[in-house]
This record gives sequence, C-alpha cells and structure tokens, in this order.
Amino acid sequence: MNILTFLGLGQIELMLISAMLLPMLLTLWALIDAIRSEFVKDVNKIVWILVILCVPLAGGILYFIFARKQKLTA
Repeated sequence: MNILTFLGLGQIELMLISAMLLPMLLTLWALIDAIRSEFVKDVNKIVWILVILCVPLAGGILYFIFARKQKLTA
C-alpha cells in the first residue's frame, strides 16, 4: 500500500501542497537570512524584512537578487 494513498492524498492535492509549500519556504529562508545578515546601513535590514513580509514570494526573490550588494562582507 502506498503511503500517499493511505493518507488520502492524490496527485492534485500533492500539487497544491507543493505550490503552497515552496513559496513559503523561500519566504522563510529569505526572512531568516535577512535577520541574520549585517547590512551596510541598518535601515536596509528593516526595509528588506518589511518587503519579504508584505510581498512574500516576490519579496523573497527580490531579496536574493538585490540584497547581496547591500550586505557587509566578513
């Protein structure tokens, strides 16, 4: 017996779960990285956290594209 059949999950349910889970994981990853990172200006950290929280999927993507230049390098 398949474990997914046992749980009552079909292909559509799995697609919906993955469609919701992946954006949430990206947002969470971006948020944790923003909180842990040091930025050149302190206000940049607050701005990025607000962007990530207010625009979850796009905010996470934008964070990983543009915030790299604003971080302090160790």
